[in-house]
Amino acid sequence: MKRSLIKSTLAIAALMGAMGTAQAGFITFDGLLSTPNAPSMPFLLHGDEFYQSGFWMDPFSNAAGAQVGDLVGTIVDGADLAGTCFGVLCPSNNKTNFFSGLNDGAMVLGRMNGLGFQIKGFDAAFVGNGDPLPPVAGLVRLQGHLADGSGFLTSTYNLAGPDAQGALNFNHYNPSNAFANTTFDYMYVFGFACNAAGNCSAFSTDRGQFALDNINFAEIPEPASLALTALALGMAGFARRRRSV
Repeated sequence: MKRSLIKSTLAIAALMGAMGTAQAGFITFDGLLSTPNAPSMPFLLHGDEFYQSGFWMDPFSNAAGAQVGDLVGTIVDGADLAGTCFGVLCPSNNKTNFFSGLNDGAMVLGRMNGLGFQIKGFDAAFVGNGDPLPPVAGLVRLQGHLADGSGFLTSTYNLAGPDAQGALNFNHYNPSNAFANTTFDYMYVFGFACNAAGNCSAFSTDRGQFALDNINFAEIPEPASLALTALALGMAGFARRRRSV
């Protein structure tokens, strides 16, 4: 009986390790190909959907008259800005692929299996259109829908203007502990453009453009798996009580 109990305890511990631990990963925007749901890749249109690292991503326009096929973003090759940035001012310190939201374009994303996730960090930058830019050129906002269905939580980050050489650059952002440890089932990402007076607006100027890369996420275990773990612990307790009778 003692040997069986030890084996059961070890099995339960293994089950807890497999099911109760969040799995980390990255969305890098590298290696994406055209699909029936994003046939114009690397151009991204209102109504498109593309996939990476177990996530679906839908770029879209928030304009009142938005139509399927409107240009809302692109996947930029940071090693070939001249050939893939298409006339806008892209950040120059990232030589890999990255997502660029254009014309006030936004994006919503979530896990393909419908389960929850947390955002632990990301890289972002402003994307200019040739206008002079203030020190804080814009903002990027993450607006996550809480996995328990109780509403939204937002977190907003400053995007720097050009450096002394006139270049825009990616910076890394770590959300607050409260945001980073909140579980979401889907999340909006969108940009604001700011003027010299520090006034920022979204979805109103066609200048709220941003670049996004290296989204560090944690996959949250399925609630049913956690319930199964609790059941296994209960069974272990039952076996222990039987042994003492």
